Amino acid sequence: MKPGIKKIAVIGAGIMGHGIAQSFAQAGYQVSLMDIAQPSLDRALSLIESSLATLAQEEVIDRKAIPTILGRITPTRSIEQAADDADIAIEAVVEEKDVKKKVFAQLDTHCPPRTILASNTTFLNIFDFVETSRPDKVLIAHWYAPPQIIPLVDLVKGPETDQTSIELMAKVLRDMGKRPAVFKKYVSGYVVSRLQFAFQREVHFLLDHDYLSPEELDEAAKWGLALRMMVVGVVQRFDFGGLDLSARNLERPSFLPTPLEYKPKKIFELVKQGYLGVKTGRGFYDYKGRTEEEVYRERDIKLIKMLKALKTI
Repeated sequence: MKPGIKKIAVIGAGIMGHGIAQSFAQAGYQVSLMDIAQPSLDRALSLIESSLATLAQEEVIDRKAIPTILGRITPTRSIEQAADDADIAIEAVVEEKDVKKKVFAQLDTHCPPRTILASNTTFLNIFDFVETSRPDKVLIAHWYAPPQIIPLVDLVKGPETDQTSIELMAKVLRDMGKRPAVFKKYVSGYVVSRLQFAFQREVHFLLDHDYLSPEELDEAAKWGLALRMMVVGVVQRFDFGGLDLSARNLERPSFLPTPLEYKPKKIFELVKQGYLGVKTGRGFYDYKGRTEEEVYRERDIKLIKMLKALKTI
């Protein structure tokens, strides 16, 4: 725990909010998890308990610590209660400007003057529309699912965000074992979303033209692209390959025609049929015979094992 930082408020108990709350509780902070819907809070606490059990199973945490961690999380439907005496408040509500603007106004009213106000927004430039009395303490802290496992957090400064707020937030995250990527200014999509958007265009192109199956494509990505990325990233790779070679390839239009104007088809067909992925039991893959919780647990265990392996490199 960072000295002087004791209480965290997380607004929104959805798929990101509950994982963010869990992350802070695991790090020893008192957390107020707020949502206007009681069923969302109930589901969030159930998911947190299940996630902690998975972490204990994989020996990331001590099973005996689970009651203590859960005891640090206080669910509430009152934003005033959540904001009271909070040192950091993180907004994780729906991606709608009006909703986020309202939440920030409420947090600004009810949080102490010292409180850092952070947004988990995926694609909205909150600095363009959020109005508070403390623009120097407003920033973006964008987490990745599942936030209780994935280390990366995008930290973004606004035009008026002071360096002290960014440095404090970065220090808190690092002390929790997270890996903050600090942006000098806002850019839509940050790093991962921008890269994923470019990747997904090519993924849909390959699938729609039936070059290979979803399973074969995933195998190629896991055992080639992803494995190499874990060691040399996406920039240092150019150094290993030679900048001259990469530059020449960029100047050859015939090297790899990019389907810039290509619009995916198969994914829209699946959506039309009601196949939305894990939550409906089928997407590109068929998950029949397994509950949503079982599928997520399997994914999380694999991610945990990957993180453990990376720490040995």
